Amino acid sequence: MNVRALMFGLVALLLAACGKPPEIEVPEGVEITPLESYSRIESWFLLKMAGVEGVSVPHAVDIYRVVHSTRPEDGEAVRASGLMALPRGVAPKRIVSFQHGTTTSRDEVPSKPDLTGVAASILFAGNGYMLIAPDYLGLGESEGVHGYYVASDHARAVTGLLAAVRQLPDAPSAPIFLSGFSQGGHVSLAAMRQLEAEGETVLGAAPVAAALDVRNISLGMALGGGSKSHALYLAYMAWGYAHYYGRPLDSVLTEDYAAKVETLYGTPHSPDEIIEGLPADPRVMFTPEFLEAFDTGGEHWMLEAIAANGVGEWTPKAPVRLFYGDADKDVVPEEAIAGAERFRARGSDVEAVSVGEVGHDPSLLLAAPHILEWLGELEARIFTEGG
Repeated sequence: MNVRALMFGLVALLLAACGKPPEIEVPEGVEITPLESYSRIESWFLLKMAGVEGVSVPHAVDIYRVVHSTRPEDGEAVRASGLMALPRGVAPKRIVSFQHGTTTSRDEVPSKPDLTGVAASILFAGNGYMLIAPDYLGLGESEGVHGYYVASDHARAVTGLLAAVRQLPDAPSAPIFLSGFSQGGHVSLAAMRQLEAEGETVLGAAPVAAALDVRNISLGMALGGGSKSHALYLAYMAWGYAHYYGRPLDSVLTEDYAAKVETLYGTPHSPDEIIEGLPADPRVMFTPEFLEAFDTGGEHWMLEAIAANGVGEWTPKAPVRLFYGDADKDVVPEEAIAGAERFRARGSDVEAVSVGEVGHDPSLLLAAPHILEWLGELEARIFTEGG
C-alpha cells in the first residue's frame, strides 16, 4: 500500500466514526447492514486524499453491506456479499456497479469496506447514483476458493447483487452502468455480456486497465515477469482454476510450487508475503509440459480454460470505453487498444482511451473523473434522443 492510500485509509476510519446510515427496509432473503456515512465535506476531502481531482460531491453518502444469494447456476444458489451506497436524501438516478481489482484476501473487499469500496461509493453515490460493488464468489461472505478470472463466476456475482438491490422500493429501473478496475474491468465486461445475452439493456461500461484477452496478450507478458505482481497474478489464476475445474495444481505448477502456492493462497498472506514467496521469473513456477504447450501453441487444459474465460470475443450492444495507462506494466495498453479494434470490427461502439503516461494503480485515479463525465454524457444522449 502506498503512502497516499495509507493516509486515505486512516482518514476514512476517523471520519467513519462520525455516524451510521439509517436502517432501510430489507427485502426477503437479503441482509442489509448499515456501515458508514460520509458528509459532503468528508467525501470531498477523502477523494482529494485518494488523488481523485476535479470531482464534486453534491450528496452525503450512506454505505451498507448486502448479503444475498446469487442467481442459481446448475440448480445451486450461492451465498454472496457486496457493498451498496446511496446518496443521502434523494432518490438515486440509476444503478452503477463498480467491480474491484485483484485481492488475495477474503476480507479486503468492498463490503468490509475497503478503500476501493469507500472511494467508489463517494464517487458515484456522492453524485446521485446507487452504487453497488460485489465482493466476487469465494471472497467476502462467500465460501470456497475464489475462481480468479473465471468469467461466469464473476458475472454471477454482479447479477446476483443487482437482483438483490433491485428489490428495494426506491431502486432505479433505468439501465445499469458498469465500471471496474483491473480484474474488475474483466468482471464488468463478463457481466455486461451476460446481461445483454439475457435481453437486458445496459447503459454502458467503462473498464480501467482491463485484461480482455489474457490467453493471447497478458499471459505472455506476465510469464516474462515485467511487473513484480505478475507471479502473484499467474499463481492466483493457476490456484483458482485448479480448484474451479477440479484439476490437480501440479499439472500446471511444479510440485514444489504447487505446495507453496496452496499455502500462500489457501491461508492468510498479504500480497507482499505472496510476492516474497514466489520467483521473480514466473516461468520457474510452471511445469515443463505447460511451458512447452504455451511456447509451441500446443494443448493444455489451463491454456484452454484461460482462452474460454476471455471477454474480448463478443459484440457489445452498449457503448464501452476502455481506459488505460500508457506506462502500465501489470496490464499492458495493448489489451485495451487491441480489444477496442476487435470490438469495432464487429460494429460495436468501443474506444480505447489513454489517461496518460502512468502505471497501473494511478490509471484508475486519473480515469475516475472521465468515467463520471462520460456517464453524464450517455445520460444526456438518452434524454436528447428520447425527447
